[in-house]
Amino acid sequence: MTKVHEIKEEVIVPANHRQDETVHYHVCYGTVNWEKTEGAERKAIYVLMSYHGVKNYRVPAHLTLDSEGEKDFDKVMEAMRYLREKYKVLDKYEVHQLEKAVH
Repeated sequence: MTKVHEIKEEVIVPANHRQDETVHYHVCYGTVNWEKTEGAERKAIYVLMSYHGVKNYRVPAHLTLDSEGEKDFDKVMEAMRYLREKYKVLDKYEVHQLEKAVH
C-alpha cells in the first residue's frame, strides 16, 4: 500500500509553546501522495508538530509570532529554506560527499 507521505529528511526545531521544550516542529522533506496510488508521488516540504516526543498528524503546525527572542515562524522558515535549497541542488546537480582527511 502506498503511503500518503514519506519523510526523507527532517529538521527538528524547538517550539516556543512551552518552557519545558516538549513541543517541536518537524520541518520535513519527502513525498506526498494524496491518491495513494503508485507513481502519483510529489516532492514536498511540510511541517508537523510533536508533543512530548510523539508526532501529531492531525493538528496543524501553529507558528507563533509573539515570543521573546527568535520567533517560531522565523525558525521554521529557516529550516524550510535549508531543505528547499539542499534538495533543489541535489535534483539539479550530481553531488558527492567527500570523506574528511585523517592526519
